[in-house]
Amino acid sequence: MTLPSFGMLTTPPIARHVLRRAFGYPDFRPMQARVVSAVLSGHDVLAVLPTGGGKSICFQVPALVGGGLTVVVSPLVALMQDQVTALRNRGIGAAALNSTLDASEQAATIADAARGALRLLYVSPERLPRLCDELKARNARVERLAVDEAHCIVEWGHDFRPMYRGLRAARAALGAPPCVALTGSATPAVREEIGNALGFGRGAVEIVASFDRPNLHFSVVPVVSRDDRLARLAVLIRTTPGAAIVYAPTRGLVEGLARVLVEAGVAAAPYHAGMTTTERSDTLVRFLDDQIRVVVATCAFGMGIDKPGVKLVAHWTMPATPESYYQEAGRAGRDGSAARCIIFHHPSDVVLPRRQLDVTYPPERTLELLWKTPELRPRHPPSVVAAADRLAAELRPDRGAVDWTRVRRRRREAEKRLAAMSSYALTRSCRRRVLMEWFGEKNVRCAGCDRCRATGR
Repeated sequence: MTLPSFGMLTTPPIARHVLRRAFGYPDFRPMQARVVSAVLSGHDVLAVLPTGGGKSICFQVPALVGGGLTVVVSPLVALMQDQVTALRNRGIGAAALNSTLDASEQAATIADAARGALRLLYVSPERLPRLCDELKARNARVERLAVDEAHCIVEWGHDFRPMYRGLRAARAALGAPPCVALTGSATPAVREEIGNALGFGRGAVEIVASFDRPNLHFSVVPVVSRDDRLARLAVLIRTTPGAAIVYAPTRGLVEGLARVLVEAGVAAAPYHAGMTTTERSDTLVRFLDDQIRVVVATCAFGMGIDKPGVKLVAHWTMPATPESYYQEAGRAGRDGSAARCIIFHHPSDVVLPRRQLDVTYPPERTLELLWKTPELRPRHPPSVVAAADRLAAELRPDRGAVDWTRVRRRRREAEKRLAAMSSYALTRSCRRRVLMEWFGEKNVRCAGCDRCRATGR
């Protein structure tokens, strides 16, 4: 399905009034205005706005203008909590249904939604089907469905969060309200898959901002060893004023790098999913309040992190996909000032992502063996057994011959993304152009990368 692009519409004056009065902003950014206009016109909308582009305003303002209940599907508890807290601080009726609430608190939240006390109700894709039943039992009407960080439908829905693939059915169960899906990075193919997954029809609208962030300087630093990588990172941190984020692929590396930086006198802290909620929250608060200068993190530190003055985003190794790299690099320079996005690269960087691919998509013979002979499960790594269970739920080998077509296609697509990142790291041409072309944006003029600076382009 290909969505039509959307021409200019006049944003209703009431929307600007709500923006100023409820959120304190003088006016919409141009792309925000287009999205809000399309949403308030009752269209299904897919909006791709750059990191820091103010995506949440695009469903929060319509929720207040249009009245009724807007259900917001969000991938992370921390992201939900941050937005709900900010809304409540502005006097806006908002709540989240997640694992931090006990049964009585969840029941009270549903009751608030049903009696009209809430304008926005945040929920995970896993909790959404139950919410549909609870709202239906109370004859509660949902005016609008918003899907935040909609790229997760494609990146996560096939693998470890399959409930993302059930959003179309959940939307129907809610009475098929208009839907707005928002993301900061999506190729044309991913945008089409998002639209299909949500049941967007011919009247749906696609609004895509430029992916280019001219204030970001992209570079790749070749390294020859772990010690070389560490030495270069230390110099980079020491010579870069302001806040920095260092991404590393594993929790152990995150802890180790944070410890090394602290021992070198850098105000740094780790952030990863293995930490408690309190520990992660403490790191985030201290980073936002400038009590620490550097956060060393896994990909768990990403969506919803809004610190304007980050001057550096460094990747310890090459990320697995252009989408994840662009999302993480986009944490830099959100105030519009110059910032650097650097990858430390060694040819062996592809080994871990390839190994993760083999865990996500084990050999077909291994899967069939585990399905037919459960007593062999203890002989295989837990990650492979978990993948076998996940794929069994999708492929249903208990019903007969398995059609491997979809799984093979997804593996090929994942391999293509990894190859694209390798090409980015190794290219002799403009890195910005390579990255932008991946997202379907042509004829981008480089505002800063190591290749163009080195060649004088």
